[in-house]
Amino acid sequence: MIRSLQNNYKTKLVVLLIAIFIWFFVITENDYEDVIEISINIYNFPNNKVLLNEIPKTAKVKVKGTGKDLIGLGVSRSTHIGIDLSGVDKAKNFVLDPDDVFLSRSASGLVVQEIISPESLTVILDDFFAKKVPVVSRLKVSSAPGYTAVGQLEFSPDSVIVSGPGNIVRKISAVPTNNNEFSGLKQDLHQVVDLVAPLSRRAKLSTGTADVYLNVQKLLELSVIGVPVSVRNAPENLAVYVVPSTLDLVLEGGAHLLSNVDRNDIIAYVDYNRASKSPGKEFPAVIERPPGVTYRDVSPRTFKLVFEKRQRDK
Repeated sequence: MIRSLQNNYKTKLVVLLIAIFIWFFVITENDYEDVIEISINIYNFPNNKVLLNEIPKTAKVKVKGTGKDLIGLGVSRSTHIGIDLSGVDKAKNFVLDPDDVFLSRSASGLVVQEIISPESLTVILDDFFAKKVPVVSRLKVSSAPGYTAVGQLEFSPDSVIVSGPGNIVRKISAVPTNNNEFSGLKQDLHQVVDLVAPLSRRAKLSTGTADVYLNVQKLLELSVIGVPVSVRNAPENLAVYVVPSTLDLVLEGGAHLLSNVDRNDIIAYVDYNRASKSPGKEFPAVIERPPGVTYRDVSPRTFKLVFEKRQRDK
């Protein structure tokens, strides 16, 4: 009896599958209307031209056909609206028509009844343009107490190529980094940071990231005594002396950097052109030091200039 029920079950299952097949065959032969979404493809771009404006990527169209054709359309991805830019120099408005729809072979029996949206689209072209612009930092970087950054942030690449419509690219003067923050640094900074893309999606960057490097060293102080103070821009007929003739100061900088600095690397001077306009007054010295080095506690803070006329040779 159990074997008989099993055979009966199999027979019923076969009959059900046949019925479903017949029903599917019949129903897919009926005509239907449907609204579908298809891609908008642009081709035949003029040489050295690019899109300046945004255009829709898809369109909604109303089609009619058998169920089989609609199923074939759903499986195929090649159905689209084609926009031919042959002969377009600057701009053109395209009124979309059912004849602009390219159907795939599997959906060739369909009839495109109507373009629902967009009914038209405007294409604006511009000359292609590319240029190199610098990478600029928006990073917030700080060292830990007792440490200091030596030199400036270094980026690799330090510049990128921006390309796209000329009207957009020509206005871009630099490409910034993101706003990442690196604080409490006790060692060199090595990171990959994102670059901020132009506001217009029509402009493209040659790369979206950059490597950033910053040298971080332990902070060191170095007292320097007896730095000579000279005079610059003094006239030839005057002998000009600085009183006092030397200064002392404290240098601050990275340990590795200051280990190679001595008194001869510090230049101090008073500008005669400035001092001569206010005779009798005292003036601070201009102090030049190696890059990455700062100074404090300059003594003395101001200097006098003493003038003496040179004797002419007889």
